[in-house]
Amino acid sequence: MLLNTIIIGLIWYQVIAHVGISAGLHRYWAHSAFKAGPIFEFISLYLAVLAGSRSPIGWIAAHRMHHSHSDTEDDPHSPLFKGFWVVFLSLWTVKHIPVKYSKDLFENPRILFFHKRWLIIWLATAIVTFLISPWLFFAMVVIPGVLAPIGFGTVNALCHMGGKSRNIPLANLLVAGEGYHSEHHSGKVLRFHKYDLTGAVLEFLLRRGFISI
Repeated sequence: MLLNTIIIGLIWYQVIAHVGISAGLHRYWAHSAFKAGPIFEFISLYLAVLAGSRSPIGWIAAHRMHHSHSDTEDDPHSPLFKGFWVVFLSLWTVKHIPVKYSKDLFENPRILFFHKRWLIIWLATAIVTFLISPWLFFAMVVIPGVLAPIGFGTVNALCHMGGKSRNIPLANLLVAGEGYHSEHHSGKVLRFHKYDLTGAVLEFLLRRGFISI
């Protein structure tokens, strides 16, 4: 039972990382790399909450701030200024993010819903899955909640070591293409690299007309 739970949890985490974080919060919400409908918005935001992203507006605004001030003292999670382990363990915080990085987000009712209720949504999911089965709770809530900070902490710390962006392809086992970080910082926002699976799927959906630019 434990082995099956871990396998299911790892597969579920990949769904969360690809759809909720990489395609959702990052490429869709933070960079407006493509356009999609309310169903995708709702699903991506819900999955992001399960990854422990907390307020999606906070996550997106911090990421936009990161791109505006990469590897400087104003970068919210620069390992050079915040400390490697603080960033690696996702322990960094931002006291104040300028409104200019999030102003547009407050016009969307779906992201506002998750911004105001992310903790309730996470707790409700945790309680319901636990009542159904502790094994389901472990697979659906605990494993993603552990792997997401590790994976994306790895990207934020290792991919910016030495004060510049770099690729860590091995990180893609946990971060759904985000390990191709140098390409992303060079300006690519839909597909970062030819081996970027999230980007490849998005390009496929674009060709089929399921999403647009």
